[in-house]
Amino acid sequence: MPEFKGVLNAFKKAFKHLYTKGSYQPEDIKTIPYQNLTNEIYKVLDLAIKENDIPPVMLSKLKKDIFIFSGLKTHAELLEASKMLLDVNGHIKSFHAFAKDIEKIMDNYNNNYLYAEYQFAITSSQMAAKWAELDDTERYNLQYRTAGDNKVRKEHKELNKITLPKSDPFWVEYYPPNAWNCRCVAVEVLVDKYSVSDSEKALNLGKKATTQINKDGKNKLKLFRFNPGIQFKVFPPNHPYTKVEGANEVKKILEENIKYIPDSLNEYEKTLNITIDKTIFNKLNRETPLYFKNPKEHANAGSGAYYSPSYNFVKIPIDERRKKSKWYSTAVIYHEYGHAIDNHHDLTSNILIRNLMDKYITSFSKNKNQEFKTIDQRLKNFLHYYLRRKNYDMLEKIGACLDTLMALNSNFGAGHTKEYFVLEGKKEAEFIAHIFENKYAGNEVFKKVMPELYEETINILDKIFKLK
Repeated sequence: MPEFKGVLNAFKKAFKHLYTKGSYQPEDIKTIPYQNLTNEIYKVLDLAIKENDIPPVMLSKLKKDIFIFSGLKTHAELLEASKMLLDVNGHIKSFHAFAKDIEKIMDNYNNNYLYAEYQFAITSSQMAAKWAELDDTERYNLQYRTAGDNKVRKEHKELNKITLPKSDPFWVEYYPPNAWNCRCVAVEVLVDKYSVSDSEKALNLGKKATTQINKDGKNKLKLFRFNPGIQFKVFPPNHPYTKVEGANEVKKILEENIKYIPDSLNEYEKTLNITIDKTIFNKLNRETPLYFKNPKEHANAGSGAYYSPSYNFVKIPIDERRKKSKWYSTAVIYHEYGHAIDNHHDLTSNILIRNLMDKYITSFSKNKNQEFKTIDQRLKNFLHYYLRRKNYDMLEKIGACLDTLMALNSNFGAGHTKEYFVLEGKKEAEFIAHIFENKYAGNEVFKKVMPELYEETINILDKIFKLK
């Protein structure tokens, strides 16, 4: 799948980092290259549940489940690879030898396993959504159905057409899917159309279908005895990655990281058909809600999108501007939560930020502001060009560049007013917010017009948070 390319690229960078460091511990899961691998895995699995019409509360829990799953998968890969760092004599292998040894890990985890997990997530999230929509009256029962072709497992064929009330204990453990690559479903049927199955016999058939004893005498299919709709889980709670050494410690770290993801983010993503990089919220140090309208108690707080430092919330309307540009609808999240992270960590006072701004203010000011003038003119030429073509993504990217330029020197660029940039800390605050845009959303215009500054903005957050 083309979506797997991001995972493979992140995998390569993660394992280069692992080789450079020479070891791996569970707490290292917070390291940037490992976070990036987790996020790329999450993006693939998020695609699997994206198209389903799932109630907001359930959707939030399912997304958090796949984030934890993605992090535990990353941990399992890293742990397995870390055991290949040394040769038989206890010396670090050459990078070439190490890279060759981990090819199988890359292929297994990020092709074979990930594809099966992706397919499972599609079915599991569909069935969770259907469970949430079940009729509460006694007019319907649930019926188990297979795909009905020659690929159906023999044990699953025996479950076909089992018909029981929603309240029957059979559905607690044997609601589909019941294995990797299982395509079975459960559907509602009118009570007078099909006779009710024997519950005890159904339970025994379900137990048989989820029993396969391995060479260690353990039942490798028992983990599938769960109901995604009841437990709000996409993946079995006891999936193999939870059994890996150090998994409990990693899970605690991951749960700590996702606790600041705004609950309303799922609605925002679904409405605008976008995916937000959740790792940005790791950098918050307290809950920061996302609103689409001003809260009643702050009705006059402001218009448009903004972060309120006084009350610590972000407001971003779901309006035509965001609907016209997918880039902007994602970048504005990074921009406004960049303001929040700045506020939480006082990034405006950070010496690395100040040095970076001073460096380019000095550079662009040479020869009577020649570089400022050149960049300003190029951006405004681009602006007129794309205005005629109504390319809203490009217009928003150009606007971000113009506002960044104005933060460096308010005589150039466009966006905020000159009066705004006179206020203490505002130049730094907007510059920082655009750094977050570049880091998480990318900006091809910025990269073309101010390439050196762009690269430095991409890397500076890693440096800052590595020191924290």
